[in-house]
Amino acid sequence: MAALVDGAPEPQESSPIPGQGKPARVRFVGAWWAPALALSGVGLVGAAEAQRSNAGREIFFNIEQGWAVYALMAALVGLLAYGIVRHATLWMIGKPTPGLLGEVPLRFRNALRLGIGQEKVRRDPYAGIMHTCIFFSIVVLTIVTAQVAIDDDLGLHFLQGDYYLFFSFYGDLFGLIGLVGVGMALYRRYFDDLHRIRWDERVEDHLIIGGLGLLLLSGFLVEAFRINVTELEQHPEWAKWSFVAWGLAEALNVIDLTEGQTLTGHVWMWWGHIVLAFAWLGLIVFTRLDHIFFAPVNAFLLRTDSPGRLATIENIEEQEVFGVGQIQDFTWKQLFELDACVRCGRCSEVCPANVAGQPLSPMHLIQDLKAHLASVGPDIQRAGHEEGDVRAVSPLAMTGEVIGDETLWACRTCGACMQECPVMIEHVPTIVDMRRYLVMDEARIPASAQQALENIEMRGHPWRGTTLERTTWMEGLGDVPLFDGSQEYLYWVGCSGSLVERNLPVTQSVFRLLREAGASFGVLGQEETCNGDPARRMGNEYLFQILAQQLVETFKAKQVQRVITNCPHCFNTFKNEYPQFDGHFEVLHHTEFLVQALDEGKLTPRFALDESMTYHDSCYLGRMNGQYEAPRQIIEVIDGAEFTEMKRTRSKGLCCGAGGGNMWQEEVGERRVNHVRTEEAVGTGADQVVSNCPFCIQMFEDGIPSIQPEEEGRIAAFDIAELLERAVLGPDGAGSDGARPAGAGAEAGTGASSTGQ
Repeated sequence: MAALVDGAPEPQESSPIPGQGKPARVRFVGAWWAPALALSGVGLVGAAEAQRSNAGREIFFNIEQGWAVYALMAALVGLLAYGIVRHATLWMIGKPTPGLLGEVPLRFRNALRLGIGQEKVRRDPYAGIMHTCIFFSIVVLTIVTAQVAIDDDLGLHFLQGDYYLFFSFYGDLFGLIGLVGVGMALYRRYFDDLHRIRWDERVEDHLIIGGLGLLLLSGFLVEAFRINVTELEQHPEWAKWSFVAWGLAEALNVIDLTEGQTLTGHVWMWWGHIVLAFAWLGLIVFTRLDHIFFAPVNAFLLRTDSPGRLATIENIEEQEVFGVGQIQDFTWKQLFELDACVRCGRCSEVCPANVAGQPLSPMHLIQDLKAHLASVGPDIQRAGHEEGDVRAVSPLAMTGEVIGDETLWACRTCGACMQECPVMIEHVPTIVDMRRYLVMDEARIPASAQQALENIEMRGHPWRGTTLERTTWMEGLGDVPLFDGSQEYLYWVGCSGSLVERNLPVTQSVFRLLREAGASFGVLGQEETCNGDPARRMGNEYLFQILAQQLVETFKAKQVQRVITNCPHCFNTFKNEYPQFDGHFEVLHHTEFLVQALDEGKLTPRFALDESMTYHDSCYLGRMNGQYEAPRQIIEVIDGAEFTEMKRTRSKGLCCGAGGGNMWQEEVGERRVNHVRTEEAVGTGADQVVSNCPFCIQMFEDGIPSIQPEEEGRIAAFDIAELLERAVLGPDGAGSDGARPAGAGAEAGTGASSTGQ
């Protein structure tokens, strides 16, 4: 076997350091990598012997590469270039995407954190570990392969001595890590009962994960055949650094292959590994494996403003088409997102409409648009080049046939899909853009939603048939100050806070707490009107812009600087969308103001509430604006409150079902979303479900009798301001029973307790 390693560099002793007995370079390696060697089964004594040798080997050993490898490389590069051009030409039929050149440092951080760092993937811990193993295995093994090519092609020969041994170790280590990731993927796909990965299963999915597993295994076998011939007998201390391949090489000895069979096996396995590697990389062009590149790019392109802000239609009165009716009406960034989708199903798994069995799966919506783009995109390109009618190209109406009306109207605009998407697709703006086309171009809208929009336009609020006035909630409160510009805050009550009977007590509780805290505030009273949020979410952008511009002018005329809102939807609109119309105000949700007042000692809870409660995160305060802590901090200071979280909570909370204009629509599907969420609240065993949104309160009030038909023991829905008022002002202040001074007896308890579920 000595003849087989002819040409390999002879081991040479390095000059030892006086008094140490080993080279300085070896001491560095021994200090840092001895623990890793112990873990890999390599003895420290053997490691020391190996480190005293100038280890090395011929890179390709008995392989004659010839022109074949270069031909495969050229074919791969050409294929990847073709794939990029093919995709890019379809993206470019979309409209320009403004604003992508701003905040470049933040965009690069997003690309690193969300794209390469896979932050959103880690929201599913199992998937996070799996993807991390596979990702870093691919990265490190690519570096390993590149070093082999550089060492050979450029004649640098740096894979020698201690670094060669370390190189052998981390190459095997990350190959093994990759196999762990592949094993986890195989288990989840074929043995774990996770149905979402089978919603749109294709042959390519098996090729991707199976091919990667075979690629890693074949790499170990190539190394095992080489070690069996070159190192097991002459340099076993070198072989053990490639600890996985060394184990396989020892196993080959059991088979007792002849020298010729081993050499032939090495050649066949090497070429099989190379062909498999190029074939697997070629899948990038034709499969969802392209997300390796598209995910970091889409993270770079991700919006840098609030996820609760929808884009405005500029110069709306000059537009020929409102919203998106055909595929070319999307921006090129939205078309790029279609190719980024990996069909993982995380968006559909958390979508409240899909959870309730309603006709919306965000994943399928994106995939249907992607298929439609591939179908009609080339014809649109040709029609554009020939100056033809690009709007007459498609045989199908995108809104209505490719994507059904009922699919678009089922969306709650809650943002759960965007929160979970690991490749940063923004589904909600895409859906709302198509709604805009339905409403403003086609006049296709559910009758009940149309009534709400007509009511907003004619009466300034969406509530048809209400007998309440904007000032009804003021009855019995004494002198309610009207905002005249001299006060610090405008207390914005909103349509639901003043015109829905269940929400009047909430508005009154906030008012009393503001007064108790000594806040300088006033209200608009009869001058209030809808701020346009329902109109924008339901697709009537034209009506929204009229309302927004009018209200911005009113606020400026009254010198409004700071606003406190009851409703998270109003909060989001004022904070994130009114700046589009030069409406720049400091906006607080009432929970944020109340926490400040508690921290500053302006409000002091003096009464205990011996009640158990759970908390529902409203989408537009939590997920869209990141405020999860203020409501929970209020619960914590209420003496005697026993707090239990729901199963889905914080950024993973489930929508109540009212968002996206669905408060005024008839739901189509197996169940109502508010019934699903109410079941989760009831499942905690709490006496009360607490929220911070008038829509959420209404949806729970509707859902509770359906889930708990018997009144006895029925859970009750409250706004958090109602509870805090009882804790601060007592039963007389809120007009309810059951509150008593904190510390009035041993049974009063010592504070809020928190239990998770």
